[in-house]
Amino acid sequence: MAAAARQHAERREERVADIHPIREERRKAKGGVRLTLSTIFVLFAGFSLMIASVMFFIRTQNTLTMSRNQYASKLSEYEELKRSNDLYEERIISKVDMNEVARIAEEELGMQRASEGQIISYSGQIEDYVKQYTDVPTYE
Repeated sequence: MAAAARQHAERREERVADIHPIREERRKAKGGVRLTLSTIFVLFAGFSLMIASVMFFIRTQNTLTMSRNQYASKLSEYEELKRSNDLYEERIISKVDMNEVARIAEEELGMQRASEGQIISYSGQIEDYVKQYTDVPTYE
C-alpha cells in the first residue's frame, strides 16, 4: 500500500509540474496581476488612510480659515470701539471748563492753590510710576 501511495504522489507531482508552466505562460500572456484577498485588503487600507488624511487636512484648513476670519472680525470690532471711545472722550474733555473746575474747587470745596514752597518735584529714571518708601516731607 505504501508503494501505491508513493506512485500516486509521484504522478500528482508530475501533473502539477506539467500544468504549472502552462499557468505561468497564461498569466504572463494576460499581463495582469492576480489580486488576492490580502492584496485587496492592503489596497483598501491604504486608500482609506489616504482619504482620512485628506479629510483631516481639509478640516484643519477650514478651522484655520474660520479662526482667521474671527480674528479679523474681532480686530475690526475692537478698532471701531476704540475709535468710538476716543471720540466720546474728546467730546467729554472739550465740554469740561477747567476754570469752572478751579472755581468750584476753591469756592465750594474750600481748596487752595499750592504755593511755591509746597510743590516738590521729583525726577526718576522710571517715568510711569513712583515707589514711595518714606513719607513725603512737609514744609511749614
